[in-house]
Amino acid sequence: MRLIFVKCPPIQGMHVSIRRLWFAFLLLPLLAPCATAQSAPASDSSRNFPIASAKNGAQQIVLGNSAQALMGPWKFRTGDDLAWAQPGFNDTAWADYTLQAQGWPESILPERNEYDPGWGGHGYGGAPSYGWYRIHVSLGRASSSLSLLVPTVDSAYTIYWDGHKLGGYGDPSRRWAYLDPRTQMFLVPSSLASAGDHVLAVRAWDMPLVFVGSHRGGLRGAPLLADGATAPRIKQLALRLRQLNLAVTAATEVLPCLLVALISLLLFFYNRKHREYLWAGLTLMSLPFSDSLVVLDGFSATGWLKEAPFFIANALSASAFLFSLLALQWLLALEDRPRMRAANLIAGSLSFLLWTAFTLNGEWISSVRAYSFLFTATEISLLPWLACLSWMAVAGIRKLRREAWLMLSPGAVMSVWALWAFLANGRLPTLVVIVVNDVLALLMPASVLAILIYRFVRQWREHQRIEGELQQAQAVQALLVPERLPQTPGYRVEGTYLPASQVGGDFYQVLPLPEGGLMVVLGDVSGKGLRAAMVVSMAVGAVRAIAKETAEPAEILTRLNRELTGNLKSGFVTCLCARFDADGKVTVANAGHLPPWVNGKEFAMPGALPLGMLGEQGYESQSFQMNDGDAIFVMSDGVVEARSEQDGQLFGFERISDLLKADRLRGEALKGPAKPITAAEVATAAQAFGQEDDISVLSVTRTANMKALLA
Repeated sequence: MRLIFVKCPPIQGMHVSIRRLWFAFLLLPLLAPCATAQSAPASDSSRNFPIASAKNGAQQIVLGNSAQALMGPWKFRTGDDLAWAQPGFNDTAWADYTLQAQGWPESILPERNEYDPGWGGHGYGGAPSYGWYRIHVSLGRASSSLSLLVPTVDSAYTIYWDGHKLGGYGDPSRRWAYLDPRTQMFLVPSSLASAGDHVLAVRAWDMPLVFVGSHRGGLRGAPLLADGATAPRIKQLALRLRQLNLAVTAATEVLPCLLVALISLLLFFYNRKHREYLWAGLTLMSLPFSDSLVVLDGFSATGWLKEAPFFIANALSASAFLFSLLALQWLLALEDRPRMRAANLIAGSLSFLLWTAFTLNGEWISSVRAYSFLFTATEISLLPWLACLSWMAVAGIRKLRREAWLMLSPGAVMSVWALWAFLANGRLPTLVVIVVNDVLALLMPASVLAILIYRFVRQWREHQRIEGELQQAQAVQALLVPERLPQTPGYRVEGTYLPASQVGGDFYQVLPLPEGGLMVVLGDVSGKGLRAAMVVSMAVGAVRAIAKETAEPAEILTRLNRELTGNLKSGFVTCLCARFDADGKVTVANAGHLPPWVNGKEFAMPGALPLGMLGEQGYESQSFQMNDGDAIFVMSDGVVEARSEQDGQLFGFERISDLLKADRLRGEALKGPAKPITAAEVATAAQAFGQEDDISVLSVTRTANMKALLA
């Protein structure tokens, strides 16, 4: 028989974790009011510990201004029968059950380091969900203020004193209860606290234990019998200690995760193309969701957190199953694999749904077998999640090699430790468990933050490098697409180029001919960005070289096609080449480009393949005569394919025709002749309608015998 007596104010034998130890010094002022209230001198009778003795198998209790831990031996058995609460019930055939907690204050602290392992640790793993405890106590004298302090119990329980119900926590008929770690205090009516023998019975319910040897179930610490003002003081001190513990938990576990989550989400809003920041932020935000509610609830004396809010919070925390898979896929640069993305969505959603079904439906399940099956399903729900994690880890290591190991290192360390601790099943030294858990709890958000910062800095440097290359490409392209076009007698040439990005894939060249007139070449490279700009530079260089050797448009396109075929890794180039002679004759050849517009009408031309597709492709030319005042417009498909954001309509050929036919009159104050629309106005109209691709427009107007048009 083991009896532990505790004087109220002193706190001895208190075990705390490493991080809680140093942090407790910072929060020590929180305990000052309680310590002051508890340190009032006790009466002489309270300073003498009661002498423990056994009489007729009952635990002898001598009441005073003190508290006594009921370590046992208790009588215990599984099953459920309300008759077991009666004092006259013969429990001699029940098993002896001695609690292994270290007594107060550890037994009444919510996160204690030395606690009773529950009936699972006493050899009743896998037992039915009900268990009964009975202990016989003998009061040395009657009491009018006898109280019973009950620490944490897994998970719902009812207290009986001589067959009379004193109270309890949770509802076993609902099969689930939010585990409130507060010390509960129950008053024993003075009519039931007479001197002599009494029976204390505890009816406990817990979820069915799936794994034999699981450390949970029933009483997790020794109840305390107290008389006078001792019980309220102990409860108040336990509340203060719990608040201190929760404050440390918030500062070392909840707040770091939320802070790193906020930083990750800010990085995502800074660069929304990198969704790893979004998924990592949501993962870190969802993990401590239920813990955050528990911390907030812990600072109230009575507690407002009940089953429904806790289950919802637990279900939201389970969303980390899905978010973590998506975050890892983006961190390992595997977002371009649709099969893996689909597998992650299925596995993450399955794990989330199974876990949520358990947490939300557990309180309404009446069948122990169904409850045990559902609880087992939650363990199975981890399998698809772990399978996807392993798949991505292997794929990421193959793709990124050393960088993948850096991304996976925090999770790998925590996984190895979790597996080791699970297989050890409580055999590891307590101090080792405390230190490792605390170090990992602190390093997890710190390591994630380090990885996110490392990735962000690397992406920022890569962005700066690409920006520099784009600026260089933009400068080169500015030289390839001249801002000022050469003017030839008899013709007026205008050109406008509006790229959709910093560098585009459109190009045009206006080359004067030695015998008079000019050569006009306009092309469009498939694709956008730097790759398209590189093709533009190659095409423009080839056009200039070929134009020095021949002035035939069909020949220029044929030779340009041979140069580009085989040098384009992918894609093609559409191009239109036109020669404007001094006498007004125009010769045009087309390679898959939009035909020219002559005086507002589309000039019909036979179809032909773009450049760079077939090396032996030949091209034909057509000729027509321009008269004074005639205007030819050549443009890229960015004009036709401009799309309205409001209704999604294309700019289209009809709008181009209407635009080119409509003469813009001079202002009434000038009283001048009509002026045709310019290339800049066509390009600006398409851009305002809704630009999606590069826009290039060239206009050539015959001006041989015309008065100069307005500038």
